[in-house]
Amino acid sequence: MLEPEILRQGKDFHQRVQSDWERTAEDGIYKEHAIVFGIDPKKTTHIRRGRIDLFVDEIGDFVAVIEIKSTDWERVKPCNRRKLVATHCKQIWNYIAKYVDEDRIDVCPGIIYPRAPNSADIRHEVEKYIND
Repeated sequence: MLEPEILRQGKDFHQRVQSDWERTAEDGIYKEHAIVFGIDPKKTTHIRRGRIDLFVDEIGDFVAVIEIKSTDWERVKPCNRRKLVATHCKQIWNYIAKYVDEDRIDVCPGIIYPRAPNSADIRHEVEKYIND
């Protein structure tokens, strides 16, 4: 079965960004970096895991956690924008919390989109939500 074009384009963007980072960085860049969130001894049957798109750990006393999202904000219905950006933020905050709370190291988070929204209103809405 052929995958939808939008999914194929998203995967292509994801791979291009990861390849570019690997090509231009020195060491300490890991793509698809697997992490295990805090394990509750009472709940060992369900271990929470995550996969960071780009993880940088060779930058001093902190790490960088970067998620790659191929979102085209102009194509997202206005009623769905906040929910989608909230999902992106929740994912990145889960990763940040793991490193800050469990590993006790500072984190520089980031989300990479293929382009900023063309509309200043949409751009302001997305940036405001992420920054808040």
